[in-house]
Amino acid sequence: MTTELFTPHNIGTCTIPNRLIVPAMVMNLCTEDGFITERYIKYMEEKAKGGWGLLITEDYGVNEHAKGYRCIPGLFKDEQIEGNRKLTETIHPYDSKISAQIYHAGRQSRHLVNGNVQPVAPSAIKDTFCLDMPKELTKEEIHQIVKDFGSTARRVKESGFDGLEIHAAHGYLICEFLSPFTNKRVDEYGGCFENRVRFLDEIYAEIRKNVGPDFPVQVRISANEYLLGGRTEADAYELARHLDEIGVDCIHVSNGMYASPIEKQIIAPMYTKHALNMDVAEQIKKLVSCPVIVTNRINNPNMADTLIKMGKADFVGMGRGSLADPYLPNKAKEGRMENIRYCIGCLQGCEAGLLNDDCATCLVNPRVGREYEKELTKTENPKKVMVIGGGPAGLMAAETAALQGHDVTVFEAKDTLGGAFKSAAYPLGKGELSTFVSSLRKSLDDLNVPVLLNSEVTEETIRDFHADAIIVATGSRPLHLTIEGIDNANVFTAEDVLLGKKDIGFGPVVVCGGGEVGAETAHYLTQTNQNITVVEMQNDILNDMMPLSRQCLLGYMKETGIKVITNAKVSRITENAVEYTDVNGETVSVPAETVISAFGYRAYNPLEETAKKYCSNVQTVGSAIKAGNALTAVREGYEAALKL
Repeated sequence: MTTELFTPHNIGTCTIPNRLIVPAMVMNLCTEDGFITERYIKYMEEKAKGGWGLLITEDYGVNEHAKGYRCIPGLFKDEQIEGNRKLTETIHPYDSKISAQIYHAGRQSRHLVNGNVQPVAPSAIKDTFCLDMPKELTKEEIHQIVKDFGSTARRVKESGFDGLEIHAAHGYLICEFLSPFTNKRVDEYGGCFENRVRFLDEIYAEIRKNVGPDFPVQVRISANEYLLGGRTEADAYELARHLDEIGVDCIHVSNGMYASPIEKQIIAPMYTKHALNMDVAEQIKKLVSCPVIVTNRINNPNMADTLIKMGKADFVGMGRGSLADPYLPNKAKEGRMENIRYCIGCLQGCEAGLLNDDCATCLVNPRVGREYEKELTKTENPKKVMVIGGGPAGLMAAETAALQGHDVTVFEAKDTLGGAFKSAAYPLGKGELSTFVSSLRKSLDDLNVPVLLNSEVTEETIRDFHADAIIVATGSRPLHLTIEGIDNANVFTAEDVLLGKKDIGFGPVVVCGGGEVGAETAHYLTQTNQNITVVEMQNDILNDMMPLSRQCLLGYMKETGIKVITNAKVSRITENAVEYTDVNGETVSVPAETVISAFGYRAYNPLEETAKKYCSNVQTVGSAIKAGNALTAVREGYEAALKL
């Protein structure tokens, strides 16, 4: 592609080879006491191999109790320099530059992940997510934290980083001082803008004392917190001008804090509009002399290039995009857009893992955080591999096996790839899911892997193929419960409805099952039908959905008037109604011209035992073992290929 995206540009004295930035993202891959691990280094190196212009590390705690997650790194003592020097020495042979982001988590932390110490904040206001009551900082404690930032900056420079980023965004401690939403002080650190920015000013001055005038120092800010009484774009413009005046080398424009609405969150779900910060970044760029980075919900290099051409920013950050495909820059530079594994905004790996105090991963890239385990190099012992099933698990298994040099053939019974993941892209807001299957298909084309559609595998197929290894990825099938009337002509599966195989009229619709599939199907149908009821036997709906995405969908369902009945066990379906048993054991009838069966899925595995008759190396993966989500299926497909 002919583009400005791959032209160099400076941040202070550092020349960044292109405009694609990896922003800081928590991965939880380091030790509990803040030391760098080989696992983390390999994770960062993969991005450098992929051609990103600047890598910004995840937020380094400036003291041992400054972190918001259990296993993030720090540079709060000299002993941590050695590991970080190894990190920078690993990155520098590539074209990429690397900066360290430094921060204090403030109230957005919990004692459980922070050495059993109470979080601190400018004012004693509890965060709505972390829920630990913070201690209000004394002025003496503020002064010590300022010194901690300075000494950490010294270690950043001594470790060989090309610059550092002060994290003054996302509701962490500096942001808490900046925002009247969290700062209610009446001393010199609270009240007017000049007082609220004082903490950041003192930190910047202390950092400059430790790193000198020429070391690149940039600041990340939240342009809008989207909260009643929080900071807005107007406040961001004032702050940006101030930062430019005191001499920062770059301003990194993001948004939100933990308390912000889900669609305006730091880590944006699939329902968030693309490049939501582009307009405020453009205005900041007009106000300041230093370069500007814009980030959040940008995962497409053509979009990034367009933003730069429009003057929205000088650099574009793609955090989740770099997880989904570390090689995005190189692929874009070579014009291989179809090969890019795009972020789909599902948050199932990158965010859900962290919510469970685990390390982050990625649904579309199961190698994230596992780069240290094995290089996908050509094997000296290639095998003839049969993959049965063209859903996410089978396709990932096929791609991974082929990358290792195995002779792979994929058999798919249907006339299209994707399995249940194909219909998963049909609900409103989820169209980007189709990019995953599309990129896998292109990858298999490039690897010369035969993909045989409309190919139902039988015992004869297996016998005649003479495989050295077989991966069974036959997926799942909709549950067909023993309910009177379940086979009536007015009953359809959610998958058939989503794929347009069944046309739904304007009469009342009852969706049986309030899991992710049922609720999304109900919401999808509101485009043409306003009389929809979801019936769920549990006491709530969407219990199987990623929590942040769940909150979004619950809001949409409420807006569109979908009726939800819980604690309701479906007992009978007639030509014009669905009957259920309520918590009191009473039978209740709901009018229904159309009934959609969304009771869930069951594993479908008719071939494993047959395969074992003809092959000693048989693995079953994904929903063929247990009906579940795509994150698990893709991971199991990847792991199966590594074991060949």
